[in-house]
Amino acid sequence: MTTALMSGILIVGLTITSASVILILLDSHETTLREFAVLGLFCSTLMMLSYYVELNTPGIAAKIDSVKFGYIGRVFVNPVLLMLAVRYYEVKMAKIWQLLLYVIPFLTLLLVFRCEDHELYYKQITMMPNGLLHIVPGVFYYVYMGYNTVVAMSFLGVCLYQRAGLRGRAKTNNTILLLSCLIPFFSLMVYLSGWTQAYDVTSIGVMIGAMLITFSVLRYGLLNKEEMLQNMATGLIFLDSDLRLIYANRKAAQIIPAIGTKLLRAQEMDMELLCQEEYATIQSGGKTYQRKITEWTNSEGQHGKILTFDDITEIRARLNRDAMTGLLNHATFYPMLEDSMADSNQTHKPLTVSIADIDSFKKVNDTYGHANGDIILIALAKILEEQCGIYGEVFRYGGEEFAVIFHCDSKLAEKTMKKALKAFSAMNFDFMPKAVTFSYGSAQFDGTENSVSLFDRADQIMYTRKKTLHAREQQALEAEAATGE
Repeated sequence: MTTALMSGILIVGLTITSASVILILLDSHETTLREFAVLGLFCSTLMMLSYYVELNTPGIAAKIDSVKFGYIGRVFVNPVLLMLAVRYYEVKMAKIWQLLLYVIPFLTLLLVFRCEDHELYYKQITMMPNGLLHIVPGVFYYVYMGYNTVVAMSFLGVCLYQRAGLRGRAKTNNTILLLSCLIPFFSLMVYLSGWTQAYDVTSIGVMIGAMLITFSVLRYGLLNKEEMLQNMATGLIFLDSDLRLIYANRKAAQIIPAIGTKLLRAQEMDMELLCQEEYATIQSGGKTYQRKITEWTNSEGQHGKILTFDDITEIRARLNRDAMTGLLNHATFYPMLEDSMADSNQTHKPLTVSIADIDSFKKVNDTYGHANGDIILIALAKILEEQCGIYGEVFRYGGEEFAVIFHCDSKLAEKTMKKALKAFSAMNFDFMPKAVTFSYGSAQFDGTENSVSLFDRADQIMYTRKKTLHAREQQALEAEAATGE
């Protein structure tokens, strides 16, 4: 091997590695794993660049400076690669151990940069006739080599431990990760053996390892697609043609805890149940998820189902609310009433439904306009929420009609509605010459009737009162007209 040949290999490696860094950085997926890959490639670039400078720079001082520069990348390649595997396979590793992983590299870097002042890392450095440095290792050099060996074995152990549960493309990626560690480690052993005539081929090994990882990133999405699936806000489950579990991401395991985080343990679960209609929506952790089922197939003829679980909590909340008043709407009234009735039967606590309807609201709209009518509706909604909300749920049932599900007896419900009427009728609207009122009616659940009959009883009481009010208003108008004559 000659200096010219080695320099040519390093130039090719630098070009490919730099291009790989740019390609990965331009990838649209944001992942911490991608950052580890870029950092590893950057360290590899520093190693190759420093060795190229060492080969082509005259003078021992300049060569030693290039070695120092190269160690900035050299000492961090293996710990970065190990952390990449740890994150990729979701191995639990305490933060303190992650920090300790970099203690030896930092100490090595410090000792290398001050190698002229001591013999801890380099006992002696001389230049050979062929222009290469001849180095006699110090004590800490062997400490660093031992550290590198332990880190490399840890990396291989992580990959090999996970290998049994992998298949298909995941197994291919695992093989690439194994080779990306073995090749640089093997090249280091070859260099230390003296077979390369003092040429440091470790940089070539690191370059090949970096290229393998880059290939996997760009070809298989080793670092991007897997991390993207795991970090999706959507729960994702892949089933085979027999509805057996193939893959479930982190969100799916949160939504359906029985799946857990270990795929092998969950593969024996009966997934057919999740495909049934009763699981079209799932309540989990105070949120609502909607399930969708689609078919998947691949070029090998394999097929199955993909189950996705989307968080529709906010969407459902918006759909359940009246856009203008912010109250619960008609669609939610009967389901909530039936749930409350079932709870009342179980706990024997009283339940009352009250109905409120604004008096002569059509005349208000016709006389003062719908925009002013909306102001009145919003005002009443606010009053009912303030006065009645502490005892139950308030709904805009439709138009000018409101409903309240009181978790108390009819006596307290009627008293509360009366307070709400007093507060509402005391409000002054600039466009109205007189107070606006509403009629109301309340009916207590008797423990046997259905939700419709309970509502109808309250509604009937409200209309009876409204008719009485209208009768009084008509009598007052007739009396006023008679006086005027």
